[in-house]
Amino acid sequence: MALVGCPFCRELFTEGEAQTCPVCGVALSPVGKLPLSYEARVAMAAELAEIAPEDRTVPWTYYRRGRAALVLVAMLGLVAFFMPWVNLHSPEEAVYSGFDLARARGTWFFGCAIGWFVLIPLVVTRRTVYKMRGVRIIAAMFAALSVVETAQLLLRPPHGSRFVTLSFDWGVGLYATLALGVVGVVIAARFGGRVDDIDARELLPAPLAELSPDESEERTLH
Repeated sequence: MALVGCPFCRELFTEGEAQTCPVCGVALSPVGKLPLSYEARVAMAAELAEIAPEDRTVPWTYYRRGRAALVLVAMLGLVAFFMPWVNLHSPEEAVYSGFDLARARGTWFFGCAIGWFVLIPLVVTRRTVYKMRGVRIIAAMFAALSVVETAQLLLRPPHGSRFVTLSFDWGVGLYATLALGVVGVVIAARFGGRVDDIDARELLPAPLAELSPDESEERTLH
């Protein structure tokens, strides 16, 4: 028979025996949904104290220390790859995105999109401060691919010939890609932040975050 319990005093009852705890007056919940007890959280904190803050595994949803910022920049970079890069006026009217240029002028243009695409799992799978800091150079290189490709187009634009007049202007996608690449390089260079300013409570698992500051610091830092 299924068991239910009181979230406050942890008293257990068989399902249907009661709806609320007769002692606390709190609504009963299934045992599987009860939060960790104070003793269990303290034991978890004691185990966590053995691990250096920079080696503690953060949740997949952890967004600080440049983690969410890099993912957001990479996703926006992928969007910009399919936005207009070149607005052609002569010899014909046409609009070319980064994807169109990659198909028409050479696969090396796909390096921009590949860099953004690979950067997302690279960042998401770094779940300790130590590992975040360890991929700074690689992450910056992937972001820099967009800077190199767009800068080359801007510095060495295509020219027409004696027989073909070429008239065009750069699209918003090109400038957005260049800006996102620069921002990505800057964020990647600081990915993971500094080690000496780590807030131990920032890296605590959710159950331990419910402990009071004095209790958590006493058990995780000492």
